[in-house]
Amino acid sequence: MYSVRPRGWRWVYYRMDSGRVPVREFIDEQAVHVREKIFSDLRRLEQFNVKLGPPYVRKVEGREFWELRTKVSSNIYRTFYFAHTGKKFVLLHAYQKKSQKAPKKELYLAEERMSDYIRRSEQKKGR
Repeated sequence: MYSVRPRGWRWVYYRMDSGRVPVREFIDEQAVHVREKIFSDLRRLEQFNVKLGPPYVRKVEGREFWELRTKVSSNIYRTFYFAHTGKKFVLLHAYQKKSQKAPKKELYLAEERMSDYIRRSEQKKGR
């Protein structure tokens, strides 16, 4: 007799209709030590899932998504994501933070991608 461990949370990349994967592209453009830290924080999110809190994650005020906060020396990186059905964190957008507040264009882009992801997943269900 054996026991089956329930499948836990995982993260997936938002994929554009064109096939591009913007968050993965952003991560790949970073220096090796930055990539390693971002992936380390993503594994932490996967491990602790919705229970992970500050200083690693924070709900984006007035939005339906969260930000994973990665700090590498004096540089700060943000990855916007949301929790979706099937215990998935969908990685929407990532950028290097250079100002106190998240620029509106970064927030807007994450919102657009979240809406697109939800719309396309609902279309798949309806097939």
